[in-house]
Amino acid sequence: MDGTSNILLIDDHPLYRDALRPVIHQLARRVNIFEASCITDAFRLIDEQPELDLVLLDLILPDGGGLKSLLSVSQLLSNTPIVVISACDNHNLVIQLLNAGARGYIPKSAGSEVIKNALLLVLSGETYIPSVALGSLSGANTLEIDAETVLTQRQDEVLQLLARGYSNKQIARVLNIAETTVRAHVSDILHHLHAHNRTDAVVKAQKLGLLEAVN
Repeated sequence: MDGTSNILLIDDHPLYRDALRPVIHQLARRVNIFEASCITDAFRLIDEQPELDLVLLDLILPDGGGLKSLLSVSQLLSNTPIVVISACDNHNLVIQLLNAGARGYIPKSAGSEVIKNALLLVLSGETYIPSVALGSLSGANTLEIDAETVLTQRQDEVLQLLARGYSNKQIARVLNIAETTVRAHVSDILHHLHAHNRTDAVVKAQKLGLLEAVN
């Protein structure tokens, strides 16, 4: 992203906040990070800094957590995307959080590159869901469910252009989005299709019938 982003990080684990800071600073040219270790402090920061671009919310906090905290923050920041971070990857819980308004869910076990790409997707206006949270089915059935459930309209557009051999720069030009956003989409597509590279993703997408016929 260009310009300055104001991001609120709500987590009671100092070491995890330390690990997230360098990742968050990669999201925009300039990033202001506001930190809270509990919901009470978060509400105070929201009152002092109402213009926030993104909120990262730990699911379990000393003075609250879960759906109640998500709903409380959402009421105060109705136009700000909220991404829940948690050590839990229960499928039903993720669905509940998304239905309650979360724009993304990131397991704390996720690596820095996955977290960065997920947050870039959310900042671009989309929703991030990790494949690990989509159920315990295995084999081809898991691949089919992951692809059909998770790929957003924009990701599908990127996938169709990948299949035509377009580069990230060309895709960015065609879709009128930033090249960094394209890279985030490609990374997420590879993740959800369990593909090793772009070519592998196209092959698997073809097998799943996800590709449009090219005239």
